[in-house]
Amino acid sequence: MGDTEAKQQLLAKFSDYLDTTPTNTSNIEKPEIDLYRLFTELAALKAEVKIESRQVKTAIEEFQGLIALLQNSNEQLNNELEERRQQQDADKEKIERPFLLNLLDLRDRIEAGVEQAKSYQPGWLAFLDESASAHIQSQQQGMDISLRRIDGLLERYKVKPVDAVGKQLDPHTMQVSAIEQRAGFGDGVVLIEPRKGYLREGQLLRVAEVIVNKIDREMK
Repeated sequence: MGDTEAKQQLLAKFSDYLDTTPTNTSNIEKPEIDLYRLFTELAALKAEVKIESRQVKTAIEEFQGLIALLQNSNEQLNNELEERRQQQDADKEKIERPFLLNLLDLRDRIEAGVEQAKSYQPGWLAFLDESASAHIQSQQQGMDISLRRIDGLLERYKVKPVDAVGKQLDPHTMQVSAIEQRAGFGDGVVLIEPRKGYLREGQLLRVAEVIVNKIDREMK
């Protein structure tokens, strides 16, 4: 048998097969759709979605509540820290204020000693004994060094003198100890500061005692 005959036989068999195969597909069974089951599953899915939505909403509300709680706790902590800091500052002020006032009194005495040493006029006996003048100069140098050390300590504690002389009287930082009448000065202008005043961080530490000018209205 040749190849040509074999091919013809195969084609004939394939043609017979096509002729015998039914072409009507209307009798093929189709799967039935269960509407009840479908609606039941949709209802269950809808209920599931609602439950999950409630859970998400509850989780969000709890998270918001947690955030509010943390904010309140943080604010309360900051308030407590601020109160503690203020209390520490107040305790520190109670301890340091007396110390600084005593230090200022010591400075006043040393400064007065320096001024006396500067204005010292040796008598005729001092010319015979040069050691006396040398002793006075040595004392003055020692007091100058002490003053600089005290001023450095006051600066570390942020203590500054009140700027009074030549300024208008400030009742918040100055106290009038005497009144004078001098031409060329305005009324209420500070002429002399017998006792210096001091501020610490802008707050009054020691009031300044001042002598102010008063204009005589009758002489004007």
